[in-house]
Amino acid sequence: MCAYYENETDKIKQGDEALYLNRPIVIKEAKHIKERKMMRIVYEANEREICLEVPYKTVIQAMCLTQRTEKKPKINEMGQEVVEGFMCKPKDFDANRPIMHFKYQIYICDDERCAKAGKTDKAKELRELLKEMGLNLGKERIKISRTGCFGACRFRQVAQCVANTQANGDVSNNALWFRHTHQWNTQKWREVFTALKEDTPLNTLLEEDAFIPMKVYE
Repeated sequence: MCAYYENETDKIKQGDEALYLNRPIVIKEAKHIKERKMMRIVYEANEREICLEVPYKTVIQAMCLTQRTEKKPKINEMGQEVVEGFMCKPKDFDANRPIMHFKYQIYICDDERCAKAGKTDKAKELRELLKEMGLNLGKERIKISRTGCFGACRFRQVAQCVANTQANGDVSNNALWFRHTHQWNTQKWREVFTALKEDTPLNTLLEEDAFIPMKVYE
């Protein structure tokens, strides 16, 4: 067995237990020596090359050495550090902090029948598309929210568009109801988001049967 250590703090614990190294490293070579059931590892630490051989059965732990880098904190879209284990919960809690601006908010029904019609996580997909289009932040932001039942299951998967008319949302696109949105492909959603960004009335973009009609019943 070969093992060349820079100093005592670089020693690696071998055997049936995991391999430990108390500093970030860069793996330069990892070769399986089958006839000896060993793994030869060459890594770089403090600008010096270090070689060692470890039992092959600890190879999974050995490869964990490549992950010994400083973990960067997760930052949410408001620029705040997030509590570990959460998607966006800020460490610096402020009950009076304003919510993020949005130009439009689209509600996607995620209740039993609409979610079943959609089959995929539509809200998540649309959020990713908005990030790609740069519409998840700033004055043109479009917010996606999940809802429970709208009471219009026959039109599933139901969605509703609400314009922030107190800021910069256009009233022509306010309180619009859409039906069968689970049949809309990515390109159609992209066109809808572009229209909202440019304040193009959606009733000039979409066919009449894309909207849910409304009536006062006596």
